[in-house]
Amino acid sequence: MDGNKDEALRCVRIAEEAIAAGNKARAAKFIKIARRLNQDLQVNELLAACDKLDSGSSASSSQQKGVGESRSELGKEKLGGGLNGERSYTEEHVQLIRQVKRNKDYYAILGVEKTCSVEEIRKAYRKLSLKVHPDKNKAPGSEEAFKIVSKAFKCLSDVNSRRQYDQTGLVEEFEYNQQHNVRRRPRRRTGNDLFDDDFDPDEIFRAFFGQSDMFRTSQVYRTRGAGAHHREEVHNGGPNIMLLIQLLPFLVILLLAYLPFTEPDYALHKNYNYQIPKTTERHGVEFFVKSPNFDESYPLGSSARAKIENGVIKDYKNVLVHYCRVELQRRHWNKKMSTPHCDKLNALEVA
Repeated sequence: MDGNKDEALRCVRIAEEAIAAGNKARAAKFIKIARRLNQDLQVNELLAACDKLDSGSSASSSQQKGVGESRSELGKEKLGGGLNGERSYTEEHVQLIRQVKRNKDYYAILGVEKTCSVEEIRKAYRKLSLKVHPDKNKAPGSEEAFKIVSKAFKCLSDVNSRRQYDQTGLVEEFEYNQQHNVRRRPRRRTGNDLFDDDFDPDEIFRAFFGQSDMFRTSQVYRTRGAGAHHREEVHNGGPNIMLLIQLLPFLVILLLAYLPFTEPDYALHKNYNYQIPKTTERHGVEFFVKSPNFDESYPLGSSARAKIENGVIKDYKNVLVHYCRVELQRRHWNKKMSTPHCDKLNALEVA
């Protein structure tokens, strides 16, 4: 199955990173899992490199030598050609990843001066993101490096966040402040809340390159792999947590079944229950109702009808505001993107 193959490839990547870090137990574990998921997978080179590692601490000189030999062998042979040449990487790739992860300054990560313009930052991101993208650079740690580059671009391309970063001057302190602010306002999500655990560097990458599909196939694999990694972490948290998560939807359904529930009088979009179209007197906002007797229950000009239509206009405006914020954020990354919801919002406010 394709799903098992993708999981096997993910396990191979984890094993490669473990070998590079000198962690024999972890490498052996994921090589074994990869073989179980896909018996046709060629992992002999990884097993050989893994066997050269000592299982104890890597602090001793002999273990450091073993790790160094393994890294050298993997670098020279490009992982033995990888999985039939699909996952090979060069020493240049490895050095680039190390350089990105070693730098602790956003300007240094992108290779620009502190006095540079936004356009120079965009050019630097365009060049570097293509080099470290995990679907082009297969070296261990490429996903983390890609995320670091995306954070640097996200921060420095925004006037407000760049000003805050310049005041701090330290990546770790700046990101800590961003995460702290996100936790203090968990219900308020804006375009700047991209320094938390849900930060998605691919979102910036796709928006910057105009929804490019150059890495579409690999992105599906990477997303699925990230999900599997998340499932593994949740599982390690204990079976009770997993059981609770699985039962939670059923508990919510049972709770809602016994609670009094009143359906709304209208919907902004047509669906199975709401089929009859109506239009507000002000602004001409279209909405849908389910009762053929709606005009009798809420006559035109009555306070009840006015209350309904005010609610329709308010909900419609909230929807436009939400999508307008998304469009403005994406337009900040790609100036050619249109903003239809923002145009509708402006027209509504002018009217």
